[in-house]
Amino acid sequence: MMDRSVGVAWAGRLVRAVAMGLCLIGTAHAMPPQLFKPHWLLATERVAPAKQGRVELPSAPVDLSGVRYQRDGQTLSLADFQQRAGVKALLVLHDGKVVYEYHRWPNGPQTRHQSWSVMKQVLSVLVGRAVQRGVIGSLDDPLDRYLPALAHNGFAGVTFRQALLMSAGVRYDEDVDRITLFKSAMAHRYSLGLVGQTLAQQVADPALVRAYEPGSRYEYASIVSQAIGMALEAASGARMAQLIERDIWQAIGIPDEAKLLMDGQGQGLTLCCLYATPRSYALIGWWMAQDGVWQGKPLLPEGWVGRAAGFADPQAWRSTAVPRPAKTQELFGFAYHWWPLEGGQGDFTALGVHGQMIYVSPRDRLVVVRLSDDYVEGAHNEEAIAAFRAIAARLNKP
Repeated sequence: MMDRSVGVAWAGRLVRAVAMGLCLIGTAHAMPPQLFKPHWLLATERVAPAKQGRVELPSAPVDLSGVRYQRDGQTLSLADFQQRAGVKALLVLHDGKVVYEYHRWPNGPQTRHQSWSVMKQVLSVLVGRAVQRGVIGSLDDPLDRYLPALAHNGFAGVTFRQALLMSAGVRYDEDVDRITLFKSAMAHRYSLGLVGQTLAQQVADPALVRAYEPGSRYEYASIVSQAIGMALEAASGARMAQLIERDIWQAIGIPDEAKLLMDGQGQGLTLCCLYATPRSYALIGWWMAQDGVWQGKPLLPEGWVGRAAGFADPQAWRSTAVPRPAKTQELFGFAYHWWPLEGGQGDFTALGVHGQMIYVSPRDRLVVVRLSDDYVEGAHNEEAIAAFRAIAARLNKP
């Protein structure tokens, strides 16, 4: 029989845990974004550096102080952009060499930055790797073929292609429900499961119903990325951090450690929340700039980059079908979780809230990593593209 004092102590801890969980539910949504740090409340899993074939990016500095771009009727410099857009780190990779690097104190080259939704583009790469390896038979396979729990709500019958294109059809209010997802996972952890839900429970929740026919229109919904990730894990028989480590970090020789946020049950987040260095993000971009080929070896299916990050798939969404907060021009389309850019230049970007970006221009052999604390609605994202295209023009001058 349990000692009475031990039982009282346990009950006290339980009450405090429940109280903390309820407090999290009540306050997370109202918290200013500057203070919303999910890794303070949820654990992370390590993504180990490459064991062999580590790639150390060489430096070949170029003076970019003369770069100018146009915005809001003004002629602006790269330094102006860094100040206006809350930039913490900016790294420019040209032809595989670091030509420009900026870190705002206290950040440095080894700082691991929160990806936010740039993790969605990392997820897209992992799906491509799974298709190449035969782990997923086809993008037209339904998610529930690999994760049967999805057959009982709005995800029933939704294919990988439809989910990657953000046309899954599930009823989801991104602005509200995405925050609720975090709150619920945190509350579940700190209330010892008495309140809230795990990520797996939320993705498989029967209350997540269908709002429209899959494939019929675009609607950004972070829960869709989480469903893709969990179906991919089920197909692969590995956790998400393990997949990132094996299929990206080890495959292309990323030398820096990363971390992935997970819920209280050890389920990795795939809608966001990879923590990696600027050079790690740059290497992923450089891989994509080379059409998925790395050191002569194709690591993605042939033509994958054009479909995943361009408009090669006829079902990809042009910018006119893609609403964004504070949109100022028709610029960002949407393909397999990447954002192809209008303008016929073949460039594209990864995009996360508060100004996280991996800009890729294969034509210009250019990658720009931007990591920011940019809390302006729209996060100066159109302006960033103007600045990055101006960098490309400067670097391509004879």
